[in-house]
Amino acid sequence: MIVSGSNKVSTAPTFADSLDKRIGVPYVSDGTPSQVLDIYYADKAVRKDAVLIDIHGGFYVAGKRQNNRGFASVFLKGGYDVVLVEYRVNDGTLDVSAGLSDCAAALDYLASNAGELGLNKDRMFLTGDSAGGHLALYMAEGSEDSAVPIRPKVFKPKGALLNCPAYDFASFADGDGFTKEALAWFIGPRYEDKAYLESLSPRTFVGSYAGPLFVSTCKNDFIRGQALMLKQDCDSIGRKIEFLDIPADDKKVGHVHNVINQELPESKTVNKRMLEFMNDILE
Repeated sequence: MIVSGSNKVSTAPTFADSLDKRIGVPYVSDGTPSQVLDIYYADKAVRKDAVLIDIHGGFYVAGKRQNNRGFASVFLKGGYDVVLVEYRVNDGTLDVSAGLSDCAAALDYLASNAGELGLNKDRMFLTGDSAGGHLALYMAEGSEDSAVPIRPKVFKPKGALLNCPAYDFASFADGDGFTKEALAWFIGPRYEDKAYLESLSPRTFVGSYAGPLFVSTCKNDFIRGQALMLKQDCDSIGRKIEFLDIPADDKKVGHVHNVINQELPESKTVNKRMLEFMNDILE
């Protein structure tokens, strides 16, 4: 099983660590250690008074917000404040609904307390990689559609940027290449409830979010088909999307390469396009 994130926290120093920050901010009362977020503030000399909120991946069972500090550094250098969101992952009793609920709570906390936190609630972008791409898109959809079962109530993104996202969550339960034990591991105890999984799938609500949307994938992305499916669905409903598909044969240019290895030329291309995408919206 390939997982896009690790539960081991990287302690390697990054540019983000040198900046003003708030670490381990709880976004729910009496929450768990996983229900926290970190806020990094761009240097005043380059600060755009805009925010990129990042939801990490990890195939719904792993991943830590701290491991995306290097990725955050790219956007901090570009003038964006960055928020790294932690959420509860599947553990055999919890499933993706817990992560979705946490993300909704985190986003509403940021929007409702933006002034106190020194953030601009009207210039908040949302990004996520792999499973985090699923969570980010679902939150963006829910911000505009009250029919989405788990949704933020006050948060409204300026745009959503997804890297190698999971999209048709329900399709994983079809069992193609996965044992029942694996499905229970990364989906949760209701892995056989197709209607339930569809209710938590971004594909079900693809027409709900009409805001700016950026999606990246690559030739060696093991779930590339998910991004291609999202692109096809957007095309079929006439929904504009900025889509970047990196054709490199280099095995290093794989799933969420721009998040885990920002120094690759292809990663720099993706992250530069992300910055340009947000900058164009703010102009």
